[in-house]
Amino acid sequence: MSLAEGRIPVLDIGPARAGAPGAAEDLAARIARTCEDTGFLVIAGHGIDPALPAACFEAAARFFALPEEDKLALRIGEYNIGYLPTGAQVIRTSKVAEVKQPNLNESFYIIRDYPPDHPAILEKRPFVAPNRWPPHLPGFREATLAYFTAMEALAQRLLPAVSMALGMPPDHLARDFRDPTCTLRLIRYQPQPAPEAGRFGFAPHIDTNLLTFLAQSALPGLEVRTAEGDWIRPPAIPGTFVVNTAEMLGRYSNGRFTPTPHRVLNQNDAMRYAIPFFFGPDNDAVIRPVPSCISAENPCRFEPLLYEDHRRMLNLRNFAHRQPQPAEA
Repeated sequence: MSLAEGRIPVLDIGPARAGAPGAAEDLAARIARTCEDTGFLVIAGHGIDPALPAACFEAAARFFALPEEDKLALRIGEYNIGYLPTGAQVIRTSKVAEVKQPNLNESFYIIRDYPPDHPAILEKRPFVAPNRWPPHLPGFREATLAYFTAMEALAQRLLPAVSMALGMPPDHLARDFRDPTCTLRLIRYQPQPAPEAGRFGFAPHIDTNLLTFLAQSALPGLEVRTAEGDWIRPPAIPGTFVVNTAEMLGRYSNGRFTPTPHRVLNQNDAMRYAIPFFFGPDNDAVIRPVPSCISAENPCRFEPLLYEDHRRMLNLRNFAHRQPQPAEA
């Protein structure tokens, strides 16, 4: 395992954000190059106040320090909202490894924060429900939602460059991201100084949304598998975000941008915290390869996919609380 020079580039998106001549086209070209290789990049010049991820990391640490009974009172139900204890997720849908052991982490999921009387809640739309907030943790909701809001805005600012990287106009993907599915997942990884075979903080997998944004963690652990089979680490530059492409971008690109397997091994002697932000299409979006990625030499490889169906399948297969329980004797 190493950091392979240049395989995970550091891109300053500041000029493109400022509208500098040619900057958007240059950013799109560089995104395309890394999407055809590792599918991972690091962005600087993003404009996010560093106090926001810092406060979110601090909120995560305070939540996971709560007594176990307080956390279990917020345990996730039908949808992934709230607390997921250690041992409750096995990545059965992994396309890169046969995973049999649960991940060595505990998590807390936050989605878009609708009020109880919002039409989406009252109509019981799929994957929409109230967040499950810890009742006695001052500032937790405010810190995590401030970070959520900032990261959604950053993802939307990057979307035109991703459209251009696909060879399409800047606004092409926007029609599928009017009400994007966004999830903030707070994670605490248990120390694993002496790794066991087949046991990971997070088993090898690809993400299943469009893009994932990771604020730099204080401790190393994230590893990315290259096409050659080597495991490398993204550059750990304070104040930057690691961004990786996911399965839906692979479908939009007709297989041109293949999402890269990654894993987490916490070989530190301390708890490791992460706050990934997942950005995906609207639930009712139908994902199809874009015209620029289809040709006689590369015909369409994917059937249209309703994103809601995709999420439902993953939710049913990867989480212990959704598995059929054996009948009592």
